[in-house]
Amino acid sequence: MLIDWFTVGAQALNFLILVWLMKRFLYKPVLRAINEREKRIAAELASADTKKVEAQKESDEFKHKNEELDQQRAALLSKATDEAKAEGQRLLDEARKAAAALSLKTSGSAEK
Repeated sequence: MLIDWFTVGAQALNFLILVWLMKRFLYKPVLRAINEREKRIAAELASADTKKVEAQKESDEFKHKNEELDQQRAALLSKATDEAKAEGQRLLDEARKAAAALSLKTSGSAEK
């Protein structure tokens, strides 16, 4: 079996041309696209982390304000309850005094 060195050389040259063409038009653009995609994903992850931190901060602020409002509501409710009790007691005392005065007036007029 004879080896045709011209054919072997032509095939080797064709192979090298094919490798160069694939590297130039296929491999480099694919690597560039992969790198760009990785950069975009990294930027999106960083943005998501930033938004997560901001959301946590806002959540903490909301909880703090909610606790303050609960404390203010409890204080106002306690104050209103105390004032209502005091006003009720004052009205009850006035009613008792008025009843006692009316009772004295009626018992005084009954004795005459």
